[in-house]
Amino acid sequence: MTRLVAIATLAAVIGAAVPLHAAVTQRDLKEVAAAPPVQATLPLNLPLQGEDDISKPLRFWLGQKPSVWVLADYTCKTLCGPVISIVSDALAQSGLRAGEDFRLIVVGLDPKDTAADAASMKLAQVGRDNENSAASYFLRGDSEAIDALAKALGLSFIYDRNADQFAHPLAAFVIAPDGRLARALPGLAVDPLDLRLAIIDASKGSIGTWADHIRLLCYGYDPVSGTYSVAIGRLLAAWGGTSIAVLTLLIGLLLRREHAARRGRTTFDHLKARSQTPTTE
Repeated sequence: MTRLVAIATLAAVIGAAVPLHAAVTQRDLKEVAAAPPVQATLPLNLPLQGEDDISKPLRFWLGQKPSVWVLADYTCKTLCGPVISIVSDALAQSGLRAGEDFRLIVVGLDPKDTAADAASMKLAQVGRDNENSAASYFLRGDSEAIDALAKALGLSFIYDRNADQFAHPLAAFVIAPDGRLARALPGLAVDPLDLRLAIIDASKGSIGTWADHIRLLCYGYDPVSGTYSVAIGRLLAAWGGTSIAVLTLLIGLLLRREHAARRGRTTFDHLKARSQTPTTE
């Protein structure tokens, strides 16, 4: 995937919200970006702790279904909370079924954050006792696990010790059931339709309606903006394929009708000939 300029532009969370400290410079902030490598795949054996403080490998959290991952600071005072809320709302509006079609997985960037911090963020941004909440997992890891996950996603972030805040890209990553990175979307501008198409695309056709799959044929993903838009080439190809299919069906129906009419005429002529044949008694 190419560099996500739209995401990188929104990356400097602490830079936009609080004054810069000596620990973080403008040069440092230029290094904050989301640049997923080609064919990026998450490390399936990476240990991540759930809300019960029990550590399980990353493959367990995937749950054999597409998932949407967000890396955030659970004690963030700026944009981490709104990003999680925006993604959660987009999932709720996508028309897909939480838990059956997708999971939302948030991973804390700060290894100092506690299970209580994660639970507080989940309650504030996702809510309680709803479908999205039941299918949302707010995980934590040590510094090595977090760095390994960020590296796999091509995500670069900086920690400001003085402010105890992170400068990081605001992104949502759609992950296929096998851990492969399918799509990266801008966290502050996640469109429900784009998210739906990304999840269906990541499922390799196992979820979604017929209309969704037709739409995927006609829409192209723009890795720079992180959105789906109508691609003329795909649209023409899909329209051409549909036209050929319809034309083939029409020709088949016409040939079938002609064959039936010919059989009808043959039967009529045969009966007429029999009726005109003299009989002897």
